[in-house]
Amino acid sequence: MWEALKYPVRGVHAEKALLSAWLCVFVHAVAVPVLALVPLVGYATTVLSQAHEETPPPFLERSVLVRGLGGTALAVGYGLLPLVATLVALQLLFDGGEPTEGEAIVFLAASTAVLFVLAGYVYVLPIALANYGQTGSLRSSASGLLDVATHAGYFVGWTSGIVLTLVGLTLSSALIELGGLSTVVGAFVGGYAVIVGCRRIGRGYAAAR
Repeated sequence: MWEALKYPVRGVHAEKALLSAWLCVFVHAVAVPVLALVPLVGYATTVLSQAHEETPPPFLERSVLVRGLGGTALAVGYGLLPLVATLVALQLLFDGGEPTEGEAIVFLAASTAVLFVLAGYVYVLPIALANYGQTGSLRSSASGLLDVATHAGYFVGWTSGIVLTLVGLTLSSALIELGGLSTVVGAFVGGYAVIVGCRRIGRGYAAAR
């Protein structure tokens, strides 16, 4: 885990990569929501797929933006099932009227299923992104999905990587909410957290491969 924390500041591309990641999050926070994160998705995909490298890859390349578009498409495509499951659960919740005991049980089961589906989505998506980052082909995103997902090395890497990312993004969101100079600091923390989390998950992916 310590290796992942130091990863963003190593190598000749570290400074520009961190600056670019910070800029993506900052622009997302103050001007262009979501769309500004597409290049960061591309960089995250690159980091996931290049875990064998000791230093961060360059950010300012056309291939990063291309991977951002492809990675975003994968995230949306793989997210269709969680979206449908969530909509079904919401429909059960807001169907109107006082729920009967049977309906309450159905809703509880549906809510639990949604949580499992969402967790599965977050668990599998990095594998798909890493596959895509290595080959450049969206079709290859599902290659060896089950083998990697069931590997202990990937599970450990994903678990620690998600914890690092969530802690960083929570802190980032809190700082951005404060406004002013805190927004600048929060955007940097967010960009740093994404790179660190992807590095840790990428190492787990490489171990599984």
